[in-house]
Amino acid sequence: MKSILPFCRRLLLAAAVLFQAFEVRGQEQAMSLQQLLSYADSNSWEMKAARSGLAAAREESTTANRSTLLPDIQFDASVGYLGDGYGWGRDSNYNFTVPIPHFSTHFGIEAQQVIYAGGATTAARHLAQLGVQMAELDHEQHRQDLHLKLVAHYLDLCRSLRQLEVFDSNIALAQRMIDDISIRREQGTALKNDLTRYELQLATLQMQRLVVENDMTIANRTIVSLSGLPEGTMLLPTDSLPSPDINLENPSSLPVEMASTKRDIATEELHKVRAAMLPYACLVAQDALNGPVTIDITPYNINYNYWFIGVALRYNLSSLWKSNHAVRAARQKQQQAAAEYQLVEEQMREAQIAAQIRLDEALRNHSIKQKNLQLATENYTLVADRYANDLALLIDMLDASNQKLAAELDLISSNLAVAYRKYMIQYLNGKL
Repeated sequence: MKSILPFCRRLLLAAAVLFQAFEVRGQEQAMSLQQLLSYADSNSWEMKAARSGLAAAREESTTANRSTLLPDIQFDASVGYLGDGYGWGRDSNYNFTVPIPHFSTHFGIEAQQVIYAGGATTAARHLAQLGVQMAELDHEQHRQDLHLKLVAHYLDLCRSLRQLEVFDSNIALAQRMIDDISIRREQGTALKNDLTRYELQLATLQMQRLVVENDMTIANRTIVSLSGLPEGTMLLPTDSLPSPDINLENPSSLPVEMASTKRDIATEELHKVRAAMLPYACLVAQDALNGPVTIDITPYNINYNYWFIGVALRYNLSSLWKSNHAVRAARQKQQQAAAEYQLVEEQMREAQIAAQIRLDEALRNHSIKQKNLQLATENYTLVADRYANDLALLIDMLDASNQKLAAELDLISSNLAVAYRKYMIQYLNGKL
Protein backbone atom coordinates (compact mmCIF):
# COMPACT_ATOMS: atom_id res chain seq x y z
CA MET A 1 0.00 0.00 0.00
CA LYS A 2 2.83 2.39 0.89
CA SER A 3 4.50 1.73 -2.49
CA ILE A 4 1.33 2.65 -4.36
CA LEU A 5 0.88 6.09 -2.67
CA PRO A 6 4.01 7.71 -4.16
CA PHE A 7 3.04 6.42 -7.58
CA CYS A 8 -0.46 7.91 -7.24
CA ARG A 9 1.00 11.23 -6.13
CA ARG A 10 3.30 11.31 -9.17
CA LEU A 11 0.37 10.39 -11.42
CA LEU A 12 -1.81 13.18 -10.02
CA LEU A 13 1.05 15.68 -10.34
CA ALA A 14 1.67 14.68 -13.96
CA ALA A 15 -2.06 14.97 -14.72
CA ALA A 16 -2.16 18.46 -13.17
CA VAL A 17 0.85 19.62 -15.19
CA LEU A 18 -0.63 18.16 -18.38
CA PHE A 19 -4.00 19.83 -17.71
CA GLN A 20 -2.29 23.16 -17.12
CA ALA A 21 -0.35 22.80 -20.37
CA PHE A 22 -3.56 22.11 -22.28
CA GLU A 23 -5.24 25.06 -20.59
CA VAL A 24 -2.47 27.46 -21.60
CA ARG A 25 -2.44 26.09 -25.13
CA GLY A 26 -6.23 26.53 -25.24
CA GLN A 27 -5.74 30.27 -24.74
CA GLU A 28 -3.74 30.51 -27.95
CA GLN A 29 -5.81 31.11 -31.07
CA ALA A 30 -4.35 30.92 -34.57
CA MET A 31 -6.33 33.10 -36.98
CA SER A 32 -5.97 34.65 -40.38
CA LEU A 33 -7.10 38.24 -40.80
CA GLN A 34 -10.30 37.23 -42.58
CA GLN A 35 -11.13 34.72 -39.84
CA LEU A 36 -10.61 37.44 -37.25
CA LEU A 37 -12.90 39.87 -39.09
CA SER A 38 -15.61 37.21 -39.46
CA TYR A 39 -15.37 36.33 -35.78
CA ALA A 40 -15.63 40.00 -34.80
CA ASP A 41 -18.73 40.46 -36.97
CA SER A 42 -20.54 37.88 -34.85
CA ASN A 43 -19.05 38.38 -31.38
CA SER A 44 -17.87 41.97 -30.87
CA TRP A 45 -19.94 44.15 -28.55
CA GLU A 46 -19.88 46.97 -31.09
CA MET A 47 -21.56 44.83 -33.75
CA LYS A 48 -24.05 43.39 -31.26
CA ALA A 49 -25.13 46.95 -30.39
CA ALA A 50 -25.37 47.84 -34.10
CA ARG A 51 -27.53 44.76 -34.78
CA SER A 52 -29.84 45.71 -31.90
CA GLY A 53 -30.27 49.18 -33.38
CA LEU A 54 -31.05 47.69 -36.80
CA ALA A 55 -33.62 45.30 -35.31
CA ALA A 56 -35.28 48.17 -33.43
CA ALA A 57 -35.48 50.27 -36.63
CA ARG A 58 -37.11 47.39 -38.51
CA GLU A 59 -39.70 46.93 -35.75
CA GLU A 60 -40.43 50.66 -35.80
CA SER A 61 -40.89 50.51 -39.57
CA THR A 62 -43.32 47.60 -39.28
CA THR A 63 -45.28 49.45 -36.60
CA ALA A 64 -45.41 52.63 -38.68
CA ASN A 65 -46.65 50.78 -41.77
CA ARG A 66 -49.37 49.01 -39.81
CA SER A 67 -50.49 52.17 -38.04
CA THR A 68 -51.01 54.00 -41.35
CA LEU A 69 -52.67 51.14 -43.24
CA LEU A 70 -54.93 49.67 -40.54
CA PRO A 71 -58.01 51.43 -39.14
CA ASP A 72 -58.21 52.95 -35.66
CA ILE A 73 -60.82 51.25 -33.46
CA GLN A 74 -61.90 52.64 -30.08
CA PHE A 75 -64.21 51.16 -27.49
CA ASP A 76 -65.55 52.94 -24.43
CA ALA A 77 -67.93 51.92 -21.67
CA SER A 78 -69.22 53.54 -18.49
CA VAL A 79 -71.56 52.61 -15.62
CA GLY A 80 -72.63 55.18 -13.04
CA TYR A 81 -75.22 56.99 -10.96
CA LEU A 82 -77.41 59.53 -12.77
CA GLY A 83 -78.93 62.32 -10.66
CA ASP A 84 -82.43 63.81 -11.01
CA GLY A 85 -83.04 66.69 -13.43
CA TYR A 86 -83.92 70.20 -12.20
CA GLY A 87 -85.36 73.11 -14.24
CA TRP A 88 -86.57 76.62 -13.63
CA GLY A 89 -88.02 79.48 -15.65
CA ARG A 90 -85.77 82.37 -16.66
CA ASP A 91 -88.37 85.12 -15.99
CA SER A 92 -90.44 83.58 -13.19
CA ASN A 93 -90.13 81.62 -10.02
CA TYR A 94 -91.36 78.51 -11.76
CA ASN A 95 -89.17 75.45 -11.16
CA PHE A 96 -89.56 71.75 -11.24
CA THR A 97 -87.72 68.49 -10.58
CA VAL A 98 -87.61 65.61 -13.02
CA PRO A 99 -87.02 62.16 -11.52
CA ILE A 100 -84.56 60.19 -13.65
CA PRO A 101 -83.64 56.52 -13.37
CA HIS A 102 -80.35 56.56 -11.51
CA PHE A 103 -78.60 53.52 -13.04
CA SER A 104 -76.78 54.77 -16.14
CA THR A 105 -74.87 52.73 -18.75
CA HIS A 106 -73.00 53.55 -21.94
CA PHE A 107 -71.28 51.27 -24.45
CA GLY A 108 -69.76 52.61 -27.65
CA ILE A 109 -67.44 51.52 -30.43
CA GLU A 110 -65.99 53.60 -33.25
CA ALA A 111 -63.82 52.64 -36.23
CA GLN A 112 -61.98 55.21 -38.33
CA GLN A 113 -59.96 54.74 -41.51
CA VAL A 114 -58.07 57.69 -42.98
CA ILE A 115 -58.55 57.97 -46.73
CA TYR A 116 -56.80 61.31 -47.26
CA ALA A 117 -54.34 63.12 -44.98
CA GLY A 118 -52.58 65.50 -47.32
CA GLY A 119 -49.66 63.09 -47.75
CA ALA A 120 -48.99 62.62 -44.02
CA THR A 121 -49.47 58.83 -44.08
CA THR A 122 -47.28 58.42 -47.16
CA ALA A 123 -44.57 60.56 -45.56
CA ALA A 124 -44.79 58.49 -42.37
CA ARG A 125 -44.28 55.24 -44.31
CA HIS A 126 -41.37 56.70 -46.25
CA LEU A 127 -39.78 57.96 -43.04
CA ALA A 128 -40.06 54.48 -41.53
CA GLN A 129 -38.41 52.93 -44.60
CA LEU A 130 -35.67 55.56 -44.57
CA GLY A 131 -35.14 54.86 -40.87
CA VAL A 132 -34.44 51.21 -41.69
CA GLN A 133 -32.15 52.23 -44.54
CA MET A 134 -30.22 54.57 -42.24
CA ALA A 135 -29.93 51.84 -39.59
CA GLU A 136 -28.57 49.40 -42.21
CA LEU A 137 -26.00 51.95 -43.38
CA ASP A 138 -25.05 52.71 -39.79
CA HIS A 139 -24.65 48.98 -39.11
CA GLU A 140 -22.38 48.61 -42.14
CA GLN A 141 -20.39 51.72 -41.20
CA HIS A 142 -19.77 50.30 -37.70
CA ARG A 143 -18.65 47.07 -39.36
CA GLN A 144 -16.24 48.87 -41.68
CA ASP A 145 -14.85 50.98 -38.81
CA LEU A 146 -14.33 47.86 -36.69
CA HIS A 147 -12.60 46.08 -39.57
CA LEU A 148 -10.23 49.00 -40.11
CA LYS A 149 -9.27 49.02 -36.42
CA LEU A 150 -8.68 45.27 -36.39
CA VAL A 151 -6.66 45.43 -39.62
CA ALA A 152 -4.38 48.08 -38.13
CA HIS A 153 -3.75 46.10 -34.94
CA TYR A 154 -3.41 42.79 -36.80
CA LEU A 155 -0.78 44.37 -39.07
CA ASP A 156 0.99 45.74 -35.99
CA LEU A 157 1.04 42.22 -34.57
CA CYS A 158 2.48 40.81 -37.80
CA ARG A 159 5.10 43.56 -37.91
CA SER A 160 6.11 42.89 -34.31
CA LEU A 161 6.56 39.19 -35.05
CA ARG A 162 8.80 40.03 -38.01
CA GLN A 163 10.73 42.50 -35.90
CA LEU A 164 11.26 39.90 -33.18
CA GLU A 165 12.84 37.60 -35.77
CA VAL A 166 15.17 40.40 -36.84
CA PHE A 167 16.13 41.27 -33.29
CA ASP A 168 16.70 37.61 -32.36
CA SER A 169 19.00 37.25 -35.36
CA ASN A 170 20.94 40.41 -34.49
CA ILE A 171 21.11 39.49 -30.79
CA ALA A 172 22.57 36.12 -31.70
CA LEU A 173 25.03 37.86 -34.02
CA ALA A 174 26.01 40.33 -31.30
CA GLN A 175 26.55 37.49 -28.86
CA ARG A 176 28.82 35.72 -31.37
CA MET A 177 30.78 38.95 -31.80
CA ILE A 178 31.16 39.25 -28.03
CA ASP A 179 32.48 35.68 -27.86
CA ASP A 180 34.86 36.38 -30.74
CA ILE A 181 36.10 39.62 -29.18
CA SER A 182 36.58 37.86 -25.84
CA ILE A 183 38.80 35.27 -27.56
CA ARG A 184 40.75 38.01 -29.34
CA ARG A 185 41.18 39.89 -26.10
CA GLU A 186 42.68 36.81 -24.49
CA GLN A 187 45.02 36.65 -27.47
CA GLY A 188 45.88 40.32 -27.02
CA THR A 189 44.45 41.45 -30.38
CA ALA A 190 41.39 43.25 -29.00
CA LEU A 191 40.79 45.86 -26.31
CA LYS A 192 38.32 45.89 -23.45
CA ASN A 193 36.74 48.94 -25.06
CA ASP A 194 35.87 46.79 -28.09
CA LEU A 195 34.09 44.31 -25.85
CA THR A 196 32.22 47.10 -24.07
CA ARG A 197 30.90 48.49 -27.34
CA TYR A 198 29.30 45.21 -28.33
CA GLU A 199 27.99 44.61 -24.82
CA LEU A 200 26.25 47.98 -25.08
CA GLN A 201 25.01 46.99 -28.52
CA LEU A 202 23.63 43.73 -27.10
CA ALA A 203 21.89 45.56 -24.22
CA THR A 204 20.34 48.01 -26.68
CA LEU A 205 19.06 45.21 -28.89
CA GLN A 206 17.58 43.38 -25.91
CA MET A 207 15.81 46.56 -24.78
CA GLN A 208 14.44 47.18 -28.27
CA ARG A 209 13.22 43.60 -28.35
CA LEU A 210 11.43 44.13 -25.03
CA VAL A 211 9.66 47.18 -26.49
CA VAL A 212 8.48 45.08 -29.44
CA GLU A 213 7.20 42.38 -27.06
CA ASN A 214 5.25 45.03 -25.14
CA ASP A 215 3.84 46.35 -28.43
CA MET A 216 2.68 42.82 -29.23
CA THR A 217 1.00 42.49 -25.84
CA ILE A 218 -0.84 45.79 -26.25
CA ALA A 219 -1.90 44.99 -29.83
CA ASN A 220 -3.11 41.54 -28.78
CA ARG A 221 -5.16 42.90 -25.86
CA THR A 222 -6.73 45.51 -28.13
CA ILE A 223 -7.65 42.88 -30.73
CA VAL A 224 -9.17 40.64 -28.05
CA SER A 225 -11.22 43.55 -26.69
CA LEU A 226 -12.45 44.72 -30.10
CA SER A 227 -13.26 41.30 -31.57
CA GLY A 228 -14.94 39.72 -28.53
CA LEU A 229 -12.38 36.92 -28.15
CA PRO A 230 -12.24 35.32 -24.69
CA GLU A 231 -10.20 37.24 -22.14
CA GLY A 232 -6.61 36.05 -22.02
CA THR A 233 -6.54 34.77 -25.60
CA MET A 234 -3.15 35.00 -27.29
CA LEU A 235 -3.75 35.57 -31.00
CA LEU A 236 -1.31 33.87 -33.36
CA PRO A 237 -1.45 35.44 -36.85
CA THR A 238 -1.35 32.90 -39.65
CA ASP A 239 -0.79 35.64 -42.25
CA SER A 240 2.80 36.87 -42.29
CA LEU A 241 1.79 40.28 -43.61
CA PRO A 242 -1.59 40.26 -45.39
CA SER A 243 -2.02 42.61 -48.32
CA PRO A 244 -5.34 42.73 -50.20
CA ASP A 245 -6.03 43.00 -53.90
CA ILE A 246 -7.72 46.36 -54.34
CA ASN A 247 -11.34 45.85 -55.40
CA LEU A 248 -12.78 48.90 -57.16
CA GLU A 249 -15.87 47.15 -58.57
CA ASN A 250 -19.15 48.71 -57.42
CA PRO A 251 -17.58 51.05 -54.86
CA SER A 252 -19.94 52.11 -52.08
CA SER A 253 -19.08 55.22 -50.09
CA LEU A 254 -21.07 54.71 -46.91
CA PRO A 255 -20.72 58.31 -45.62
CA VAL A 256 -22.11 59.62 -48.93
CA GLU A 257 -25.02 57.15 -48.83
CA MET A 258 -25.77 58.12 -45.23
CA ALA A 259 -25.72 61.82 -46.13
CA SER A 260 -28.06 61.11 -49.06
CA THR A 261 -30.45 59.24 -46.77
CA LYS A 262 -30.41 62.11 -44.26
CA ARG A 263 -31.30 64.47 -47.10
CA ASP A 264 -34.25 62.23 -48.06
CA ILE A 265 -35.38 62.10 -44.43
CA ALA A 266 -35.34 65.90 -44.22
CA THR A 267 -37.45 66.06 -47.40
CA GLU A 268 -40.05 63.65 -45.99
CA GLU A 269 -40.12 65.59 -42.71
CA LEU A 270 -40.97 68.71 -44.71
CA HIS A 271 -43.79 66.85 -46.49
CA LYS A 272 -45.11 65.65 -43.14
CA VAL A 273 -45.13 69.14 -41.63
CA ARG A 274 -46.86 70.60 -44.68
CA ALA A 275 -49.51 67.86 -44.55
CA ALA A 276 -50.49 69.06 -41.05
CA MET A 277 -51.78 72.29 -42.66
CA LEU A 278 -54.22 70.43 -44.92
CA PRO A 279 -57.62 68.88 -44.08
CA TYR A 280 -57.96 65.13 -43.87
CA ALA A 281 -60.88 62.83 -44.57
CA CYS A 282 -61.71 59.47 -43.08
CA LEU A 283 -64.37 56.79 -43.11
CA VAL A 284 -66.18 56.56 -39.77
CA ALA A 285 -68.40 53.82 -38.37
CA GLN A 286 -69.78 53.87 -34.83
CA ASP A 287 -72.33 52.15 -32.68
CA ALA A 288 -73.58 53.19 -29.23
CA LEU A 289 -75.83 51.66 -26.59
CA ASN A 290 -77.00 54.10 -23.87
CA GLY A 291 -79.48 53.97 -21.04
CA PRO A 292 -81.60 55.58 -19.78
CA VAL A 293 -82.82 57.95 -22.51
CA THR A 294 -82.60 61.52 -21.19
CA ILE A 295 -82.90 63.56 -24.40
CA ASP A 296 -86.52 64.43 -23.52
CA ILE A 297 -87.91 66.14 -20.44
CA THR A 298 -89.63 62.91 -19.63
CA PRO A 299 -86.87 60.32 -19.25
CA TYR A 300 -87.34 56.74 -20.37
CA ASN A 301 -85.86 53.90 -18.38
CA ILE A 302 -84.83 51.95 -21.48
CA ASN A 303 -81.67 51.14 -23.39
CA TYR A 304 -81.29 52.97 -26.70
CA ASN A 305 -78.99 51.83 -29.49
CA TYR A 306 -77.96 53.78 -32.56
CA TRP A 307 -75.26 53.41 -35.23
CA PHE A 308 -73.64 55.60 -37.85
CA ILE A 309 -71.46 55.16 -40.91
CA GLY A 310 -70.15 57.91 -43.18
CA VAL A 311 -67.31 60.18 -44.19
CA ALA A 312 -65.82 62.75 -41.84
CA LEU A 313 -63.82 65.79 -42.89
CA ARG A 314 -61.62 67.43 -40.29
CA TYR A 315 -59.44 70.51 -40.53
CA ASN A 316 -57.33 72.09 -37.84
CA LEU A 317 -57.73 75.79 -38.56
CA SER A 318 -55.12 76.74 -35.96
CA SER A 319 -52.46 75.04 -38.11
CA LEU A 320 -52.68 78.03 -40.46
CA TRP A 321 -50.82 80.17 -37.95
CA LYS A 322 -49.19 77.54 -35.75
CA SER A 323 -47.42 75.48 -38.45
CA ASN A 324 -45.73 78.28 -40.40
CA HIS A 325 -42.63 78.23 -38.20
CA ALA A 326 -42.49 74.42 -38.31
CA VAL A 327 -42.59 74.47 -42.12
CA ARG A 328 -39.80 77.06 -42.30
CA ALA A 329 -37.68 75.07 -39.83
CA ALA A 330 -38.21 71.87 -41.83
CA ARG A 331 -37.27 73.65 -45.05
CA GLN A 332 -34.06 74.95 -43.45
CA LYS A 333 -33.19 71.43 -42.28
CA GLN A 334 -33.77 70.13 -45.80
CA GLN A 335 -31.40 72.75 -47.23
CA GLN A 336 -28.83 71.94 -44.53
CA ALA A 337 -29.04 68.22 -45.32
CA ALA A 338 -28.57 68.92 -49.04
CA ALA A 339 -25.51 71.09 -48.32
CA GLU A 340 -24.04 68.43 -46.01
CA TYR A 341 -24.51 65.83 -48.74
CA GLN A 342 -22.48 67.93 -51.18
CA LEU A 343 -19.81 68.47 -48.51
CA VAL A 344 -19.52 64.76 -47.62
CA GLU A 345 -19.41 63.78 -51.29
CA GLU A 346 -16.55 66.22 -51.93
CA GLN A 347 -14.68 65.12 -48.79
CA MET A 348 -14.92 61.43 -49.71
CA ARG A 349 -13.76 62.12 -53.27
CA GLU A 350 -10.71 63.96 -51.93
CA ALA A 351 -10.06 61.22 -49.35
CA GLN A 352 -10.08 58.54 -52.07
CA ILE A 353 -7.67 60.55 -54.23
CA ALA A 354 -5.38 61.15 -51.24
CA ALA A 355 -5.45 57.44 -50.36
CA GLN A 356 -4.35 56.50 -53.86
CA ILE A 357 -1.53 59.06 -53.72
CA ARG A 358 -0.38 57.68 -50.36
CA LEU A 359 -0.44 54.14 -51.76
CA ASP A 360 1.76 55.15 -54.68
CA GLU A 361 4.07 56.86 -52.20
CA ALA A 362 4.20 53.74 -50.00
CA LEU A 363 4.99 51.53 -53.01
CA ARG A 364 7.81 53.87 -54.06
CA ASN A 365 9.15 53.94 -50.51
CA HIS A 366 9.00 50.14 -50.35
CA SER A 367 11.14 49.75 -53.46
CA ILE A 368 13.68 52.18 -51.98
CA LYS A 369 13.77 50.25 -48.69
CA GLN A 370 14.32 47.00 -50.57
CA LYS A 371 17.30 48.53 -52.33
CA ASN A 372 18.60 49.96 -49.03
CA LEU A 373 18.46 46.53 -47.40
CA GLN A 374 20.28 44.98 -50.35
CA LEU A 375 23.04 47.59 -50.10
CA ALA A 376 23.21 47.37 -46.30
CA THR A 377 23.49 43.55 -46.47
CA GLU A 378 26.22 43.71 -49.10
CA ASN A 379 28.07 46.31 -47.04
CA TYR A 380 27.76 44.23 -43.88
CA THR A 381 29.06 41.12 -45.67
CA LEU A 382 32.03 43.04 -47.04
CA VAL A 383 32.91 44.64 -43.70
CA ALA A 384 32.51 41.30 -41.90
CA ASP A 385 34.95 39.64 -44.34
CA ARG A 386 37.43 42.48 -43.92
CA TYR A 387 37.04 42.36 -40.13
CA ALA A 388 37.66 38.62 -40.12
CA ASN A 389 40.90 39.28 -42.01
CA ASP A 390 41.86 42.14 -39.68
CA LEU A 391 41.37 44.67 -42.48
CA ALA A 392 38.51 46.61 -40.83
CA LEU A 393 38.05 48.19 -37.43
CA LEU A 394 35.47 47.07 -34.92
CA ILE A 395 33.69 50.42 -35.19
CA ASP A 396 33.19 49.75 -38.92
CA MET A 397 31.69 46.38 -38.10
CA LEU A 398 29.38 47.96 -35.54
CA ASP A 399 28.22 50.66 -37.98
CA ALA A 400 27.56 48.09 -40.70
CA SER A 401 25.56 45.99 -38.26
CA ASN A 402 23.44 48.97 -37.20
CA GLN A 403 22.82 49.97 -40.81
CA LYS A 404 21.69 46.46 -41.69
CA LEU A 405 19.39 46.32 -38.64
CA ALA A 406 17.84 49.70 -39.49
CA ALA A 407 17.34 48.64 -43.12
CA GLU A 408 15.63 45.40 -42.06
CA LEU A 409 13.28 47.23 -39.71
CA ASP A 410 12.55 49.91 -42.31
CA LEU A 411 11.65 47.28 -44.89
CA ILE A 412 9.22 45.63 -42.47
CA SER A 413 7.59 49.01 -41.78
CA SER A 414 7.35 49.80 -45.50
CA ASN A 415 5.65 46.43 -46.11
CA LEU A 416 3.16 47.30 -43.40
CA ALA A 417 2.56 50.77 -44.88
CA VAL A 418 1.77 49.33 -48.33
CA ALA A 419 -0.67 46.80 -46.88
CA TYR A 420 -2.38 49.41 -44.68
CA ARG A 421 -2.77 51.86 -47.58
CA LYS A 422 -4.45 49.15 -49.66
CA TYR A 423 -6.81 48.35 -46.82
CA MET A 424 -7.57 52.06 -46.45
CA ILE A 425 -8.64 52.24 -50.10
CA GLN A 426 -10.88 49.22 -49.51
CA TYR A 427 -12.34 50.95 -46.45
CA LEU A 428 -13.07 54.20 -48.30
CA ASN A 429 -14.82 52.18 -51.03
CA GLY A 430 -16.92 50.28 -48.50
CA LYS A 431 -15.29 46.94 -49.37
CA LEU A 432 -13.22 46.17 -46.27
